[in-house]
Amino acid sequence: MGHSHSHSHDHGVGEQTATGAHRGRLLIVFFIYLLIILAELIGAWWANSLALVAEAMHMTVDSSGILIALIAAWLATRKASPRRTYGWMRAEIIAVLINCFLLLGVGVFIAYEAVDRWINPPQVHGVGVIGFAVVGVIGSAVSLFLLAGGQKESLNVKAAFLEVMSDGIGAAGIILSGVLNVAFGWNRIDAIAAAAVGLIILPRTFVLLKKAVNIIMQGVPEGMNVKEIRASLAAAKGVDAIHSLHVWALTSGVPVLSAHVRVSEQAWVDGSGPRILDELTHTAQHQWGIDHCTFQLEEPGHEHHEAAMHAN
Repeated sequence: MGHSHSHSHDHGVGEQTATGAHRGRLLIVFFIYLLIILAELIGAWWANSLALVAEAMHMTVDSSGILIALIAAWLATRKASPRRTYGWMRAEIIAVLINCFLLLGVGVFIAYEAVDRWINPPQVHGVGVIGFAVVGVIGSAVSLFLLAGGQKESLNVKAAFLEVMSDGIGAAGIILSGVLNVAFGWNRIDAIAAAAVGLIILPRTFVLLKKAVNIIMQGVPEGMNVKEIRASLAAAKGVDAIHSLHVWALTSGVPVLSAHVRVSEQAWVDGSGPRILDELTHTAQHQWGIDHCTFQLEEPGHEHHEAAMHAN
């Protein structure tokens, strides 16, 4: 066996991503949203409702997020090149980041307008608010049904699912505000409903932002434990130790692993390298769901010649 032996399983970085698998449903949801936005803007103008304006703006940002996700999923299918050896997979995470910042901006704007309307409450037509908000609830329900299957597989699909869910909750709250307006003539309830929509936006935005930043910073994917992965790999026959172990994700649903593997003296002598590589790859793929993995086999003592960054 040579001084070292490296092995990589290349499944093609131009493969379909988790978001790409649900592009058809995302596209349908996008067009549903366009119809709802149009209806709510008309309703906001007719009923003089900030709550409907807020919900329409919220849905506009959400639909733009879905559009960005669709474009990113398409870019992610482009083949790798000498300049971009991983292709465009990270485009999906950039899409999530853009969507998060848009949501934060909308949340701040709605909060500002809600305060202004609380101080100077205008006349609001409650019946119109109810009617147009019902359209939003129905559209959100259909969209949730379409996205439910993919929200555990892709950050972008999950982002869209959470956005649609919050839109549905927001629309239901606006219906309630319309009912209270009709029943008691309290125009300030519209400002409260608008502020509630803004409050719905912010917490989930920070959750998505945290997950996206973890991928950008090449953090360990959710649900994976480096200590447990190291132990499972080190259990392979002929392996003395695992070091320079790195686990990260190219994008949601595409984990990657690389490691230096110190093999025993006997395994190094008897040529067990191919068998060890197969066992390591099988463990990574079937126990941890990591298809993209690279292992460098090393003889005992080789790690002492490596840079400090490989010491983990």
